[in-house]
Amino acid sequence: MIRTRILLFSLIGMGVVAALLGLAQMWGNVMEWATFVRTMGTIIVLGTLASFLIAVDYDIPASRRKWLLLLLCGLALGAGGLIVAQIWAQILDWPVFIKVLITLAVGVGLIGFILAVAEDFGTGKKLRDNHYID
Repeated sequence: MIRTRILLFSLIGMGVVAALLGLAQMWGNVMEWATFVRTMGTIIVLGTLASFLIAVDYDIPASRRKWLLLLLCGLALGAGGLIVAQIWAQILDWPVFIKVLITLAVGVGLIGFILAVAEDFGTGKKLRDNHYID
């Protein structure tokens, strides 16, 4: 479904770019510090998002609730896009931005909780149905 190999190579690429950019900034001051911080923030957000998508891609085939994982991916992509847009364009006032991020985090936490509980109880039900446990 998700192209894990592409995400892996992009994650490695982002790490290399971040390391080289950090060294270049440290030794040569190649860009303004505000631009450097924004760039590094963007790389961190995109790297975290790629890592998350790789983990979800690993879990999707075994999950019985694929639609929840896909919803989780959508929320993560939306949050990542919003953060990058806020870093570069400040599209929202900061208090509104923080409220939107907290709302997205609560949604992600709720979906993650539902997935964990449903998976845990679903696994036990299978084992009981097959008479492995009482």
